[in-house]
Amino acid sequence: MSITSTAVAGINLPHPVIILGRDDSGKAHASFFSATDAQPASRAASLMGMFSLKADNDAVRSLLPKLPKGKLFDSGKAFVPFVKQDLYKQIAAHLPEADRAKAEEVRAAPADISQQGHAATPSNVPDDWSKIVVGSLVLATEDPLEGWFEATVFELKSDGVLRLQWRHYLDLPPFNRKLEDVALLHPTIKL
Repeated sequence: MSITSTAVAGINLPHPVIILGRDDSGKAHASFFSATDAQPASRAASLMGMFSLKADNDAVRSLLPKLPKGKLFDSGKAFVPFVKQDLYKQIAAHLPEADRAKAEEVRAAPADISQQGHAATPSNVPDDWSKIVVGSLVLATEDPLEGWFEATVFELKSDGVLRLQWRHYLDLPPFNRKLEDVALLHPTIKL
């Protein structure tokens, strides 16, 4: 064996990672992050109480095309979209045995969630854009291909701009959206 091939054999290249976990309402979240983002994504998973799974084998790598791409934030946390329950269970099956049961647990909701106005009630689900007020629950997206998620309005700014907070991601920073860039929940949805 030559010196070059020995040196190359000792290199451990990074792998893409999958971040997964459940939110306080039990909804499954998972996304993949490229190999170049593997370390910060794994740190984000730890900060968010989620799990990190290296895509270091064919079985795990085969799940990557089924997942949305995650997004890292400057805060050190990540946006990990919803996934279907069946897909979540397929991914969780590849976690180390000690983490599998934890991955199925529903995290306890923060005690102050209703005090922050994030609890959904019929009174804060507007049936018309003109009825959006502070405390209203609307749908917003980072990218329409990633899906739409519930967000709470906590400030009405000038020129039809809303200051929003993700309903199930209270640890992520607030963000702005124009009124025409949000959607309303169907008024007959039971929350």
